[in-house]
Amino acid sequence: MNFLFLGLEYFISCSIILFATKYLKKEGVFVALATLIVASNIGVAKLFDLFGLQVTAANMSMGMAFTIYSIVTEVFGQREGRKAVWIGFFAQFAFVLLGLVYVGYVPSPDDIAQTYLSRVFALTPRIALASWSAYIISGYFAVWLHDRLRSRTKLWMRNNIATKLGQIVDNFIFVSLAFIGIYNFKTLLNIYLTTTVVEFGLDYIDTWVVYVCVSMLKKNSQVAKA
Repeated sequence: MNFLFLGLEYFISCSIILFATKYLKKEGVFVALATLIVASNIGVAKLFDLFGLQVTAANMSMGMAFTIYSIVTEVFGQREGRKAVWIGFFAQFAFVLLGLVYVGYVPSPDDIAQTYLSRVFALTPRIALASWSAYIISGYFAVWLHDRLRSRTKLWMRNNIATKLGQIVDNFIFVSLAFIGIYNFKTLLNIYLTTTVVEFGLDYIDTWVVYVCVSMLKKNSQVAKA
């Protein structure tokens, strides 16, 4: 059942990117990124078992952020790729900030959402710093690497190299900043390796999305110039 829902998350995530790109063009890619980032900030709180590994519900949708970095960088260059990183950061920052305001309201006696919202937005300063630092640094790294490889490799190769190494950087920074001093080295290594292995497995199935979106955006750019 979990595998089926993972497939459903994959289908929905890909559809969001494809439809936004097709109908909203370049702006649509940024809309898709912000949408997936906000959804991932909710899903990351849920864990489920997949082939003996514990996986967060946001692994698939959050991993698609790196797919979008590749799409934007491939078509529009490193500057726009960095803009995508900051758009994603702004989306999650605004989501968390407004969420904390929602939680701050004194609930009425008939309220049923306070407990749920408090758990969703129970973000400690350390976790927030770790998450946002990892997101920005790994995003910049993935964009930079993809851009450097644009004239030297095939699209499928630079996409996979940039996204995978970007995820390695993201996991390393987050695990280090969030959990050093809390867990021992063995536990830290287990968290890091498990997350990386799962993301690597999921990352191989995004390449076709990159090709389709890059093709649509380049075709639209040619039409606009004509």
